[in-house]
Amino acid sequence: MEDDGRKTVKVIKAFNIVANLLIYFIAFTMIISFILGPYIVFNSSMGKEIIGKSSEFYIFFIGLAFPFKSNIQSLFISEWVIYLSIYALLAVTGKEQISKFFKEKRIFVADPFSNNLTTTISIFSITVVIVLVIDWIQYNVGIETGSLPQMNPAELLCIISHAPLSEEIGFRLSLIGLFSIIFLRVWRKRLSFVDYLISPIPTLRSRLKDTEYDEKRIQTIFLPLILASGTFFGLAHIMPSSVWEVGKATEAAFAGIMLGVAYAYYNIGVAILIHWAFNYYSNTLYIFEENFVNIGLSSVMDVTIILLGTILLLRIILARVILKKM
Repeated sequence: MEDDGRKTVKVIKAFNIVANLLIYFIAFTMIISFILGPYIVFNSSMGKEIIGKSSEFYIFFIGLAFPFKSNIQSLFISEWVIYLSIYALLAVTGKEQISKFFKEKRIFVADPFSNNLTTTISIFSITVVIVLVIDWIQYNVGIETGSLPQMNPAELLCIISHAPLSEEIGFRLSLIGLFSIIFLRVWRKRLSFVDYLISPIPTLRSRLKDTEYDEKRIQTIFLPLILASGTFFGLAHIMPSSVWEVGKATEAAFAGIMLGVAYAYYNIGVAILIHWAFNYYSNTLYIFEENFVNIGLSSVMDVTIILLGTILLLRIILARVILKKM
């Protein structure tokens, strides 16, 4: 039995090594996308076509949309700075900092879920793999998903870059965070509302005594809120004004549930950056290669994300199913 346990641990370590190699590659390509985005929006010919142009955007709160008008490029660069700041902040937060992996020479054997940035990339990759499976099933039974509208690519990038901030505040922070405050009566526990809204469950774990922290009750409260948030998120994608078809609701609902888990069990920054990865990161590389130079990076990115997601799913199954039986 002990030998089997040791072999399983060794296999998990091997999974970690491969997973971390892929994670660092994705983190590097994310930095490249941060550089390419402003070039597309401000320096390219398509970017010059939208100089001074304004458009209608939305702020979401408790799932409701509130429109406002803004200059496209000004809003883009403001939110670009926020995303870059979140990226940098996640790299130095969590149970461990990425720099610590280098110092202690554990860069390839560290737990992929011990740092907030590596956790973000891990959850993003897992979500991509499962969404692709859902999409494949729906396609084969004739359920249409739809596609993004045809427009100036620089303008499209600006529009889809706004969603991670507005939708995570409107569907995760407000729906899950605010309602869980009510159900848990957080004010009685004398916790900081700001800390709690940023990182709900970790704040409860770190600030409450063992006698006060009730894991089962917390899960009973958060699970329905996460499911409800994901469901509303999915339905919001097929509202009458939406460009998406009915199949998008299923994909978005599952992604919304994963984003809810990321928010509740980690923090709002992790949820925002996962959403950013879907909207900005991948589309920036596609737009650049379709309109400028095809360096083949987007194809490598796709394979890397799918491979990482598959490896992590296998790792989770191995760690939680096999080890529990021992």
